Amino acid sequence: MLVTIIYNKDFETEALSLRADILNEWPECNINRMGIENDFVGAKYQIQLESKIIYKDIVPVDNTTIINSIKERL
Repeated sequence: MLVTIIYNKDFETEALSLRADILNEWPECNINRMGIENDFVGAKYQIQLESKIIYKDIVPVDNTTIINSIKERL
């Protein structure tokens, strides 16, 4: 499983926290993090499972919501 976290550098703490929680749930998961200076196609925080976007907004959402979204798609 591959999860990609694309985040504005203002949200690095949130991205690191999400990475830790995902690895706690799925230790074998591969996680890519990409910090950006501005926004990414109108978003500042985007989470992808494989190639599908599961969350995209200008602010992060709580980790439990993201983990539940991943579980729904597995």
